[in-house]
Amino acid sequence: MSALSLEDFGSADVRPAGSGAAPQSIDRFDDGYNAGWDDAMAQVEATQMRVGDRLAERLETLELGRRAAMAESLGALEPALRDIFDRLLPRTAGRAFLPLLMEEIGAVLAAGGNALNILVTPEEVPALTRLLERAEIGPDRATVRAEPALSMSQALIRWPGQERRLDLEGVLGALDDALETFLATMDRGPEAAAADDDKTAQL
Repeated sequence: MSALSLEDFGSADVRPAGSGAAPQSIDRFDDGYNAGWDDAMAQVEATQMRVGDRLAERLETLELGRRAAMAESLGALEPALRDIFDRLLPRTAGRAFLPLLMEEIGAVLAAGGNALNILVTPEEVPALTRLLERAEIGPDRATVRAEPALSMSQALIRWPGQERRLDLEGVLGALDDALETFLATMDRGPEAAAADDDKTAQL
């Protein structure tokens, strides 16, 4: 009987699992994956920055356009606004002054004030005196005196130890100043107005 010939595999280079070329391939894959991920994230961030910059520019353009349109509209309305402030409001205040003054007098009397001295311009003394008579407020409770230093739509109510001032003239003056300031701000243009807003926001 002939001998059975078997091939000897003992000399083969058998490497245990998990060593040699396989780990090197995994490392190269991880490096490539991480590099690709970093590149992708960098592209995303760059895209976001570009979109953000374009959005900011667009919003700034829209804001400047809005301010310019507002300035143009107010420029067209300025004559009407000045007419209201210079004519309509003073006439309205003039008509409302004495009724408001009577309300103040009634409030002071109702709160316990007595022997009131009411100072108004000489031109308003007769009308106020008639209103007091109609309200049945006699001279023992309130008297009217002329004060040339006062302007129309101004009055002082004085009683022992206290004083109250009614000044529609001052209110109108403050409104006029506010209008002038507002119109001057708009005349400087939308860029200047935006700069003022930025300064205000930083305070």
